[in-house]
Amino acid sequence: MKKYILPFMSIALLMAMSSCSSSDDEVVEIKEESKLVPMTFTATQESNAGTRSALNGNSVKWQTNDKISVFDGTGAEGNHEFTLTGNVDDRKFSGTASSTATKFTAVYPYTSGAALNADGSVSGITLPATQTAKAGSFDPNAALMMAVSTTDKKYNLDFKNAVSLVKITTEFACKKIVLSANVNIAGTGTLNYNTDAPSISFTSNQSQTITLKPETEGGVIDAGTYYIAICPHNSTGFSISFINSNDTEAYTQTSTKENTFNRSKIKNLGTFTESGTWTSTIESNGTVKASQQVDLGLTIKGADNKTYKLIFAKSNLTENGLAASETDYGDYFAWGATEPWYTSINKTNNTWSAIWKPGKEGGYKQTNCPSYDNAGYVNNGVLEMGYDAARHILGGGWQIPTRAIWEALVNNSTTKGFNSGRKGYEFKNNNQTLFLPAGGKVNDTSFTGVGSIVLYWSGTPNSSTFAKNLYFYIGGVITAANDSYRYEGFSVRPVRLVEVSQSQQ
Repeated sequence: MKKYILPFMSIALLMAMSSCSSSDDEVVEIKEESKLVPMTFTATQESNAGTRSALNGNSVKWQTNDKISVFDGTGAEGNHEFTLTGNVDDRKFSGTASSTATKFTAVYPYTSGAALNADGSVSGITLPATQTAKAGSFDPNAALMMAVSTTDKKYNLDFKNAVSLVKITTEFACKKIVLSANVNIAGTGTLNYNTDAPSISFTSNQSQTITLKPETEGGVIDAGTYYIAICPHNSTGFSISFINSNDTEAYTQTSTKENTFNRSKIKNLGTFTESGTWTSTIESNGTVKASQQVDLGLTIKGADNKTYKLIFAKSNLTENGLAASETDYGDYFAWGATEPWYTSINKTNNTWSAIWKPGKEGGYKQTNCPSYDNAGYVNNGVLEMGYDAARHILGGGWQIPTRAIWEALVNNSTTKGFNSGRKGYEFKNNNQTLFLPAGGKVNDTSFTGVGSIVLYWSGTPNSSTFAKNLYFYIGGVITAANDSYRYEGFSVRPVRLVEVSQSQQ
């Protein structure tokens, strides 16, 4: 918009030669409103927060090349980048802004695309769900702060913290640290000043987990002290997990008491080691990494009367392993088939279609299904492991869940329900979430219920032609007692059982 002001001003000046003096005043006013001039602000911070890029105890300092967004109230173009100049102890930020502005709002860090709203809030601000580990400090991109100048101190910005810090000390190197809560603690939204007590309200990209990652790709988080910036909140439970340096084992500790994470305060979770109170909850198994698994804290009694923990894969089974995303429907398998019967799927928004493998033309139908009316696929009342797609593809201890395993999930999860936004069913327990996308099914060559019906095979047969499955449709009740023809194509969600020692029970 600025590039067009000068031509219009030139026309106005020519017209002013034959007009009254009020027109001259109007031209001058336009020129002044559009003028950006150099400015310098003195920026201070709350003293007890530790929410900036340098942390010494609980005090903080600005760092060279720190940048802030300064809003002068001139609309969409009023987000100006100011940079720390000179000595960091001088706290001087320089840039350009409107010469006629009487009040300024500022946000740290500088955020391109952020906008000042009419009520004084700033939208387009992100508290990242993935943060970079900084030894003895925190990711500066997550240290959200806000300031508003006063009339008598127009060029002074006293920044207030919008986040809380979680302090973690680890005595071992790890690949990542994951903090989970039962509320949203990261996301994109709006910063509100609230008279010296900024707060952030999330409107998109909400996350109940924050992952601390190494500074370098493929690196590790060394033993030491680290801080995670989170949204202040009260929580009835949270958990913190450590994935070790070779990505083969996770250590998790869960708190079930009420915890308060206060704005501008540090909550120290203590020192963590791999021994003592820590127990190995997840290990890599078969071709599945620890990061691809979820432990909801659910157990089941086996036929041997032993107790087993249920560890679910985080995503659906495909012909080559696990789907990359937990929202991916994966491939479709008939009961007892160890591979899908197509070579590819055309996943359009309306009608899905597939190219069928030789010998499987006609798709998922009775004559294409070897397990249909075949007792040889059952061993001790469950699907023979040689015909279990999860075991065949992933190896290790993975299998298709039995009806009893699905029932343990349905009956013992503290929270469950269909998520219409993500088009799938969620189970929550132990501060963890298991998401099952509604992949529907394929019968003959027709895909139905995609995005609205949850159907997952169990390894439990009902007869020589039917098998049990987990089933839910919008408006219905989720059940593990549904029966379907063995030749139909359903999604598969792998599970494995880990024996619980007597000391852990």
